[in-house]
Amino acid sequence: MANVYLGFDRILDREVAIKVLKLEYANDDEFITRFHREAQNATSLSHPNIVNIYDVDDENDIYYMVMEYIEGMTLKKYIQLHGPVPTQDAVYFMEQMADAITHAHHNHIVHRDIKPQNILVNNHKEIKVTDFGIALALSATSMTQTNAVLGSVHYLSPEQARGGIATKKSDIYSLGIVLFELLTGRLPFSGESAVSIALKHLQQDLPSIRQWVSDVPQSLENVVLKATTKDPTHRYASVEAFRKDLSSALNVERANEMPFYPPVEAGEETKAIPIVSETTAFGEKEGDTIVHQKTQTGQMNTIVPGQTQPETKKESKKKKMTKKKKVLIWTMSIFTVLLFSLLFALFVLPAMLQPDDIELNDLIGQTQTEAETWLTEQGLVAEINEQFSEEIDADLVISQEPVAGRLVKEGSTVTLFVSTGEEPETFGDYVGRSYSQVERLLLNRGYQDVQRIDSYSDEPIGTIIAHESPLVDEPVRPGETVVVFEVSAGERMVTLDDLAGMDEFSARDYLTDQNLVAKVSETYSSEIEEGDVISQSPEAGTEVAEDSVVELVISLGEEEQPPLTHEVTVTVPYTLDELESTEDPDEPEPETIPQEVRLFIDDRDHALTDLYETEMIVEDTTFTIRMVIEPDQIATYRVERDDEVLVQKTVAYEDIEGD
Repeated sequence: MANVYLGFDRILDREVAIKVLKLEYANDDEFITRFHREAQNATSLSHPNIVNIYDVDDENDIYYMVMEYIEGMTLKKYIQLHGPVPTQDAVYFMEQMADAITHAHHNHIVHRDIKPQNILVNNHKEIKVTDFGIALALSATSMTQTNAVLGSVHYLSPEQARGGIATKKSDIYSLGIVLFELLTGRLPFSGESAVSIALKHLQQDLPSIRQWVSDVPQSLENVVLKATTKDPTHRYASVEAFRKDLSSALNVERANEMPFYPPVEAGEETKAIPIVSETTAFGEKEGDTIVHQKTQTGQMNTIVPGQTQPETKKESKKKKMTKKKKVLIWTMSIFTVLLFSLLFALFVLPAMLQPDDIELNDLIGQTQTEAETWLTEQGLVAEINEQFSEEIDADLVISQEPVAGRLVKEGSTVTLFVSTGEEPETFGDYVGRSYSQVERLLLNRGYQDVQRIDSYSDEPIGTIIAHESPLVDEPVRPGETVVVFEVSAGERMVTLDDLAGMDEFSARDYLTDQNLVAKVSETYSSEIEEGDVISQSPEAGTEVAEDSVVELVISLGEEEQPPLTHEVTVTVPYTLDELESTEDPDEPEPETIPQEVRLFIDDRDHALTDLYETEMIVEDTTFTIRMVIEPDQIATYRVERDDEVLVQKTVAYEDIEGD
């Protein structure tokens, strides 16, 4: 009738359930009426064990209802997972259901479709009753009851099954069936069709709970028996009475309670059957028993057994049979015996020698193992035929052939049609899609358990990055499959440590451990030892994403300074021209006498004791002295003229380093 989706109320900041009428029913007045009736019935109720209705509306022929979202599962699913349910839990569940239905009855509403599928259980084992879609408002004059059978057939009261009006006691019957299923983990009646199940509700007694679950106390079974009597007048007078009896069912004082039997109607009194002994059957004296017989005259003769009675005329006539007749009788008797012997040999004896007839049990709803075990014990052969089924859980018998109640010979084959669960579907590829959207999609398609494993990734946060299980295109059954996705938690951010002063290998190891990439450059440093980190970029304390590049500057140690070349220019004056000059202009100029200039250098390549350069000058002459000086060293140069030291100076490496 409708699909239910998980929604989110942005205004009130809460999750909600949205029930949407299926599109194929959007133009069906009956379904629309039923949909609105559910909303009307539910909104008139306010109880902690009834699902709240927040809003009802329609848009573009889409009818929807906004309801309270219950995080949990249906009671049907809970029974499938945990059934048989422990007695204390079963009583606790039923007390909550009874409170909810009592509230509905006080508001003149009969649910008419109580079943585990319409009951929700949250994670705290709290019950919520839902689906008042076919509920009957007893006070509404506009609503009439037809002969249609309402409700689910497995939980249907006998009066509903025969087309009668559903009353509050019909709900009590359904509550009793739900309690039966909680305690046993199974339904009381099953059949090949809804009609056959309805007939069993009408005609057959409820099976004993204790034959399946022996530790259920008789007092608790009595609650089920009284709630599910065929005659509504013998059930509990109200749901309150049902709840009161249920609440005390586990009390110690009720431990030895006798089984419940419904009262016998007037006119059906039990009649005593006289005990007939074996001696009586053979005509021997039986105490003072007297037999009265009527004579031909109409008078009554009293006959005491054992007394000799007067012989009648008829008996006297029989004694006069002729010998011929006796022979004829004996002959006919012998012929009759022979004839019966022949017939016995032809028909009866073969039948006696044939295998015994076995009446088939109803195996529907049993597990394959249970059904096969019973058939083997009866000397029958099981043939398994597996079928897909969306309604019957896997490994349960859907139907059998021959059907229950048929007589079959020992050794016969019985075909069991066993459910393999839902037909598998191919699991899709959801990589790259939003996890939250995919989760809602899968839950709406019947998957019960969708999980995530968060991993750092450069994909946007919440994006599915891989399938853990099932894999893409793997065949799955939604209701039985646990889905696990690997989901992006975004890029992992790393807060950088201070790497300055750390040796290069340790710094590289740190960056590798953090899934970061090192980019190294080198330079000389007189302060940082060779091989250690001088600086980093980004600097310490910065947050960076995984796979980011971190630049490291590594020290080459103190740089070795190269030798420097230093040039000095020295002008050596010529001094002999003054001494040799004459004032007589007629006198010829004297011959020029040269002066000797000698240069000495003490540097990387020369020693001061070695002559670097010598030259004879006749005039002022400029000399260029080139010295090579090692780091932290000095160089000395000396200029002599005719053995006279004109210049001697020392030059330090540091003095010329900046030149």
